[in-house]
Amino acid sequence: MDGRVCVPRLAALCLGLFALMGSMQPSPARAERRTWRVRGGDALSIIAERFGVSVSDIRHWNRLDSDVIQVGQELYVAPEAEADRYRVQAGDTLSQLAERLQVSMEAILQANEGLDPNRIRIGQSIRLPRQGPRTEYRVRQGDRLTRIAKRYGVHVSEILRWNRGLDPNRLRPGQTLVLLAEPLPPPSQSVGAPNGGSLMHGVKLLPHPAYVIRNPERSYGTQETIDALQEGFQIVQRQHPGAPKVRVHDISHPAGGTMFGHRSHQSGRDVDLSLFHRRGCAESGCLFRRIHPSELDVGPQWTLLLSWLRRNRVEAAFLDYALQKPLYEEARRRGASRRQLNRWFQYPRPVDQPVGLIRHYPKHRDHVHVRFRCPADDSECR
Repeated sequence: MDGRVCVPRLAALCLGLFALMGSMQPSPARAERRTWRVRGGDALSIIAERFGVSVSDIRHWNRLDSDVIQVGQELYVAPEAEADRYRVQAGDTLSQLAERLQVSMEAILQANEGLDPNRIRIGQSIRLPRQGPRTEYRVRQGDRLTRIAKRYGVHVSEILRWNRGLDPNRLRPGQTLVLLAEPLPPPSQSVGAPNGGSLMHGVKLLPHPAYVIRNPERSYGTQETIDALQEGFQIVQRQHPGAPKVRVHDISHPAGGTMFGHRSHQSGRDVDLSLFHRRGCAESGCLFRRIHPSELDVGPQWTLLLSWLRRNRVEAAFLDYALQKPLYEEARRRGASRRQLNRWFQYPRPVDQPVGLIRHYPKHRDHVHVRFRCPADDSECR
């Protein structure tokens, strides 16, 4: 006997013929499940480094289609073998496993593509379907499954699995959906224009070894802004380990609005950063002071800007015209194409032509003012 037996699909699915069936217990790997609830300022790169894994690992374990994560979202940060699987033991049946997990056998089968319910075996690793509190969601006018899934931190495929027969193209207002998840905290939102707007559910910038925050109460932004800052400085720290710290002066107030000393910085997308200096920076970071182009540390400075330009995150970066030349030359040295240079820089066009993403603005010889783009799904952002 090989320890396996075939039975009809809807009957008790068993692992062989055993006179005595032991009680079902989670494998030790399941008991060691490791998760992380996303905090403000988190990014996949930061979480991956924190737990000693790769970004691609976290994306794979959580079935993420992109690097976008939400505050409050729970992520697996250990391999699936430890975090989201069950190893079959003698006496186990799928029906018992489904009953213990309070999910359907069909959910287990759908979570394990290619699993033959009639031929499971001792030691086999079975993926466990996502579990969570049962929530009934009433469909609203204009709802789409993609928006509902994002709101609850799940995938559309999971909503379809929890609601058999649901047609994703025919949602009706008032229709009730079953969701095995809790809603995530409301997302940040940039409302209005940078010089006449506000910030909803602002996310606070957290400390980082590569920068110093001047005033925590003026360091709130959209989730996208905070993510971009954290990711950019993470890249700088990795590529330029000896670079000095810079100072993050101002982003926005927790709820945005007018900020003393600024006309903009009202909607969570504007950030003032001191420049990387070749020398003279203290532990408290490079200060805001006018510098000669030869004093600019172009290596880390261009790495930081490039991390945002490559991902099309920058609406504008305001910097004194004289400081653009050494950055332009560094970009060209690193292989930027003529088309990229023309799009990214105002230089070498005249100072009175405000074109390019990096463009001249008076009184910006001691810092760079970066304005990040509106999030694609934020209809209130201007």
